[in-house]
Amino acid sequence: MEKTRETARLRLRPLVASDLAAYQRLLALPPMAAANGSPADASPELMARWFEADRQSPFAFAVVDRTTDRFMGTILYYQHDESGEAPHEYDLGYFLDPVDWGQGLMPEALRASLALVSQATPAAQMVWAACLPTNQRSQRVLEKLGFQLVTTALPTPQHPALFKLVVTGEKKDAATDD
Repeated sequence: MEKTRETARLRLRPLVASDLAAYQRLLALPPMAAANGSPADASPELMARWFEADRQSPFAFAVVDRTTDRFMGTILYYQHDESGEAPHEYDLGYFLDPVDWGQGLMPEALRASLALVSQATPAAQMVWAACLPTNQRSQRVLEKLGFQLVTTALPTPQHPALFKLVVTGEKKDAATDD
């Protein structure tokens, strides 16, 4: 199974232990906490537990600058249903360093990650993503990739916007376009 993928500007690779400090630095930034709804004062110990849990997800990718190898963010796919009844359904989580926002990097990285997930799992997949209603940037990223809004009620902080994407043969091919 292929575990890395390069795009024009990025490299996706497995999330490794040496990424912890950069992961913690990013999640400690106030814009990151606001964007993902996490506590702004999360302790390094709590973030280390998050990191170890993230590394256990079926597909955990570090997003790094292809030229400098700078850690820029993370893309994670968690089993949607832990009972195993829906083995090809995943919940998507991602974050990117705020200095890199607005450059089209996350759609580029997500396309590459979808291609890796598609190669590893032969059946069609359903990918779910939730984001805060105030996080318009993330909603635009998901819409660019073809995710459809599926919530019926207006999203609130307690009920985030929920999106889904069915990745089939046609979408798998599109996911590999950089």
